[in-house]
Amino acid sequence: MTTESPSELPPLPEEMEQPAPAPRKVKRDPAAVLTSAMVVYVFINLLFAVPLLVAPAAFFDGIGLSSVVADQLGGLRWVGAVLFAWAIAGILVVAKPEGRAIFVTAGALQLTFGAAAFVYSWTIAEYEWATWYQLFATVVLVLGGAYMSWARLRGRRVLKGGSSPVS
Repeated sequence: MTTESPSELPPLPEEMEQPAPAPRKVKRDPAAVLTSAMVVYVFINLLFAVPLLVAPAAFFDGIGLSSVVADQLGGLRWVGAVLFAWAIAGILVVAKPEGRAIFVTAGALQLTFGAAAFVYSWTIAEYEWATWYQLFATVVLVLGGAYMSWARLRGRRVLKGGSSPVS
């Protein structure tokens, strides 16, 4: 009869290394999704609002319109003011989202309809400004509209004033 030392014995099943369990993908909290989408929304509105509000003729000249057309469109400062107001309203939603579902829906529609208008503009070659601006504005509005719509759906319970469990 041969005796083996404990170090020479094969390991017991519970002593064998078990493969590490696959990490579970953690879903983001709907409130966090909604907050980040509203911050993006505020940023997009300010991106277009500030130049239109501060120096509309210079903005239009900067995106490639002729100086004559840019001067004629300089009276569109009010568009910048409207976008600035939407940005402020977005900040208010970030501060207290409960009961403000209609605003989030309107914001998602604002970006989605803006994106649709820019895409349509591409299809009929209607734009007169630089191609880089047309591409930039189209991408920003398409991605912003999609993100806002998704966040609105994820944050429904938060907007209604309910709890925000991770689902």
